[in-house]
Amino acid sequence: MIHGIKRLFEEMTGREVRSQEQIKEGITNENYLINDAFVLRYPRKDHDECINYKLEKEVYEKIEPLKISEKIVVMDTKTGIKISKFVHNTRFYFNTPTDEQIRNTVKTLKKLHSAKIKVSKSYEPFKKLDYYKKYVESAAFLDERYEKLVKKAYEEIDKKEEYTLCHNDLVHHNLLYKYNGFILIDWEYASMNSPLFDLASFISENNLSEEQETYFLKLYYGFKFSNLKMKKVDAYVRFLDILFYYWALHYYKKRGDKIYYDIAIEKFNRIKEGMISLKGYYKY
Repeated sequence: MIHGIKRLFEEMTGREVRSQEQIKEGITNENYLINDAFVLRYPRKDHDECINYKLEKEVYEKIEPLKISEKIVVMDTKTGIKISKFVHNTRFYFNTPTDEQIRNTVKTLKKLHSAKIKVSKSYEPFKKLDYYKKYVESAAFLDERYEKLVKKAYEEIDKKEEYTLCHNDLVHHNLLYKYNGFILIDWEYASMNSPLFDLASFISENNLSEEQETYFLKLYYGFKFSNLKMKKVDAYVRFLDILFYYWALHYYKKRGDKIYYDIAIEKFNRIKEGMISLKGYYKY
């Protein structure tokens, strides 16, 4: 693979490879740092079939003026191989985002959502849920009553939402914090969606405490913040936990990597907490 990556990079860019090393972060693709200046993303053969690389390229072209992501050098929409500029002097959070990192996240998400960018496809969450779930053993299915209730609440809110371009995958290794800002990378799942999905993604994927969640949402909404908005986001968080529980089990069955099993367990524990608080879960 190492020699193959060298050849690919040189063929796609016309530049000589002087150094290369595999980047550990990221679980769905293989990523290589080339010449300490470029990142080559190489999708695994068993990548998520829900990903549309033509759409991803369209997204990168649309967000380029916002300067909130990595700069793309070249991308093959058939294979998903992507070469981008390496973003220097960035860091991940350790255990949980700091208040400063939450503020920078809010600033970037508001910039993205307020740009009202339109792309050619929507996220289609129920289609994705059905796709992931059909590969999962029925013994691992969640409580049907709870799942139906969460899906119904999500659908009732979502049909009233105004869609715009959203990232849809705010896991910690896609969040690169700089000393004075924040860069969002890996827009594979980006598409038209409700901004509520991004807010719920940041909360769910980064396990914010109740205090951090309130702080995050108050910053995002400002004077428009309300308990109703919190409840709407909560409905999305519940749905995302279910969606990515099945996503993780799907990938665990497909690849057998323990990290997917760990994610599934983490999501399952969050779902159990949600089921305990089912009382008071009502129509929106």
